[in-house]
Amino acid sequence: MNEKLLSRAVNAIERIGVILGAIYSSQLEELDQGRKAERLQRCGFSNKDIATILCTTSNTINVALHKERRKKVKEGASKNKKVQK
Repeated sequence: MNEKLLSRAVNAIERIGVILGAIYSSQLEELDQGRKAERLQRCGFSNKDIATILCTTSNTINVALHKERRKKVKEGASKNKKVQK
């Protein structure tokens, strides 16, 4: 396989991945953007890909993911306090 065909194949596979991510995110309609981004990230999508799938910017995705991580830390801290009581 020559370099040009290989490049075209890789591009096609990347587009298929974005399409599958969009289909998956449409199944997550009830979730907010941060949770959708988190799920897509767990599927292996980069922040740039997630932004494309969710029709937003990479920076918005970075912020949404940061907020989700902070929520989890706070939830974990509150669970630990309940266990100690």
